[in-house]
Amino acid sequence: MPELNKTWQSRVGTTRMTAGRIGRSAVFALAALAGLHVVWDFFFHSPVDVVSPARTVVNQSAVVSSFAQDFVSVWLTATSTNPGGITQFISVKGADLKLPSTPAVVIDAPTVVTVTNMGRAGKDGAAAVFAVVVGVTQRAYESAAPVRALYRVPVLWSKYGPRAISLPDRISDVGAGADVAMAYPESLGAKDPLFAVVSGFITAYLTKAGGVDRYVTADSRLTGLGDAYQSATVTALSATETPTGVPQDGDTVRALAKVTAITSQYAPTELVYPLTLTGVGGRWSVAAIDRAPVMSTDRDPVPVVTSSTSK
Repeated sequence: MPELNKTWQSRVGTTRMTAGRIGRSAVFALAALAGLHVVWDFFFHSPVDVVSPARTVVNQSAVVSSFAQDFVSVWLTATSTNPGGITQFISVKGADLKLPSTPAVVIDAPTVVTVTNMGRAGKDGAAAVFAVVVGVTQRAYESAAPVRALYRVPVLWSKYGPRAISLPDRISDVGAGADVAMAYPESLGAKDPLFAVVSGFITAYLTKAGGVDRYVTADSRLTGLGDAYQSATVTALSATETPTGVPQDGDTVRALAKVTAITSQYAPTELVYPLTLTGVGGRWSVAAIDRAPVMSTDRDPVPVVTSSTSK
């Protein structure tokens, strides 16, 4: 290959440098465009819709629950002379149904106890399977003592609506549950300043004594229940920690008050009030009636042992 003169060597070198710059610029430009695409998607495209699927599942659960509730009611009261109602809920041959001549039981309105999504069914998962437990208060005859019975209904949900997969099965229960200790380790006596505040609040809140505003913070939005009870007494008080006698503004403590209230018919009623108290002006004031007690977060749930277990 002939040797290039100095002029062409210079031109080739310049071309290579220019090409390198153009190549790098092209890479940067493509990266910038990619970034712009991401930014465009972020700001101008709709975000991933997670609400609609969740709402769909809730709606399906509501429909299959109502369906199962009606099915159990019709099924328990169906007779051999009037079996047609059952076929509204399930595809079953009349010859396969053994029905009594009179309703098997007298029932009150069934209620839905639990509904569980068991997964998909059908080609391409076009349908969903739900297990619905329906509770019924039933009697063998009108004047008999009522008995609580639970029936589980498998329901198939598809775009055509709900349909029972099979007849119900009766179960013993849905589980006895478990206990977790509440987290109020500090017991407070009647001489504790917090005890006096809570006692005054409970009396003002539950009876016609009134004066709730003397025991609550300005933003608590708590008002009395009027004369709901003749009297109300705090029988025990515990707290999440030992409260100071003179709190600083903004100090908070959670407390649990056990209350015995007396109705207008002189019947005692046991109540429990979980409370949040806040320091205001050197004294404790009730800031809120908590929706639920403070629960332990370092103890395992303890299953409740019963004489029977769920099927």
